[in-house]
Amino acid sequence: MTAVALSRRGPARVLRIEIRRSVVLWAVPLLLALFYFDTFRTAAGFPAVWTVRSSVITDHMIADFCPFAAGLAAWVASREGRRKTSDLLATTVRPAWARQASALGATLFWLLIAFLAGVAALYIDTAVQATWGGPPLWPVAVGVVEVVTFAVIGFTAGALFPGRFTAPLAAIGCFLLAVIGLHAAGGVKPGTSTYGLLSPTTNVSLGDVGVFYRVAPDVAIAQVMFMGGVTVALLGLLTLAPAFRVSYHGLLAGVSRAGRWLCVAGVALLAAGVAASVTAFSLVGTAHMGVSGWEIPALHDAASDRPVPYTPDCAGTSFTVCVHPAFSAYLASANAELQPAFAEIAGLPGAPVRAEQVASGDGVLGSQGLNFAGVPKPGVSGTPLVYYFISDDGLSPLWDIPAVVGPGFQQNFLTAFIAGPPRVGPGPDAAALSPTAAQQAVITALMTAVGSPAPQWGEDMGNGGPTAGATPAQITAAAQRFGSLSSAARHAWLAANLPALRAGTLGLGQLP
Repeated sequence: MTAVALSRRGPARVLRIEIRRSVVLWAVPLLLALFYFDTFRTAAGFPAVWTVRSSVITDHMIADFCPFAAGLAAWVASREGRRKTSDLLATTVRPAWARQASALGATLFWLLIAFLAGVAALYIDTAVQATWGGPPLWPVAVGVVEVVTFAVIGFTAGALFPGRFTAPLAAIGCFLLAVIGLHAAGGVKPGTSTYGLLSPTTNVSLGDVGVFYRVAPDVAIAQVMFMGGVTVALLGLLTLAPAFRVSYHGLLAGVSRAGRWLCVAGVALLAAGVAASVTAFSLVGTAHMGVSGWEIPALHDAASDRPVPYTPDCAGTSFTVCVHPAFSAYLASANAELQPAFAEIAGLPGAPVRAEQVASGDGVLGSQGLNFAGVPKPGVSGTPLVYYFISDDGLSPLWDIPAVVGPGFQQNFLTAFIAGPPRVGPGPDAAALSPTAAQQAVITALMTAVGSPAPQWGEDMGNGGPTAGATPAQITAAAQRFGSLSSAARHAWLAANLPALRAGTLGLGQLP
């Protein structure tokens, strides 16, 4: 075999040796166990909606993998310095960058194998249960790039600062970065939380994100660009590391030792990485909330703003309850909770003939209970009248504990019918107020009539007194009085007094 053939086989052979003897192999069982007990079991508690389940990749899985990626990569990169073999290896024909590339490649090989195996297990379990949509790929791409980035950060730290404490310090530092990113992402606001949007570690998304509208990949693209830029810049720094170790001969001797073309490549990588990260940072600063989530004008595709067509799953006859097919598993429970509540108001003026799930919105808009243009807001509206509800904690947390969901779902339905849209207090910091005392008493009585627990109303205070006009004890007494009437008597009184009750002009003393 010729020397050329041997030289060509050398890098692949070294890489295979590094893969077989990689220290990451010892950590793979621990990573998989951590994935099962944290990521997989957390996802199993979420509804089988692709966007919700996939959120654990960037929320839990990254936080589990990145400290290991940084610490193990730093330990591998610092082994020559720890073992005092740098001078000995410098006399070999293989350059330092080739040895480092093999070590880093083997480390990334096992880390990414473990990461993708976890993603595959998560997606297979979701595919068995999901009734709508398919596996989103952008969270996987972001997760892969972030694992690579943290590994390169740790490897660079180990190569430049070899020592026994480098690996644990790199792991702790990367874990703190993930925690800081999660904290920033929790309170992200347009134009003020660029780091929060760049951080892939986010909170669990709203339950119907990506269901009614496709999730815009704008922020994911910027995240990949930013982290990819950091990775490329650090690789350039590693390439230039031999030139930094100058002796008394000066910088030119260091460049000569590292290799002129290698230094040129290192400078090019460093410049390209910094440019990519700066560009991504600038793009995220222009992000704003839209129909399909956070949108970046330079990266946004208008096709993401179009609603995804679907045929709702419905149940019921005289009163129909409909949900998006992604939530078809919850249709039976939603229908069972709303039918008895509807029976109490059937035939009254303004009673809806249908209940239908609508998009809850996303991010800042969703947290305020608002919906996007063209999408009905939660409540009773339309012709014929329809009760619109959302899938998240604003009106109907359908996948919560059943003992809590049923009464809460019924209460929201009766509140939307009896009290109408939420009243808003005055002032620049206006907040939604509870229904009036009479409305609360009627809703409580109707809840009791269908066999549900009485709702727990908060006592809104203003000017030193309850803004509802009565104390909880007074409201409870009036609800018991109204609930003691026969079903026909309650129905007849509501038919005659519902407009005044909705307008808030009736007091507790006017209830029969």
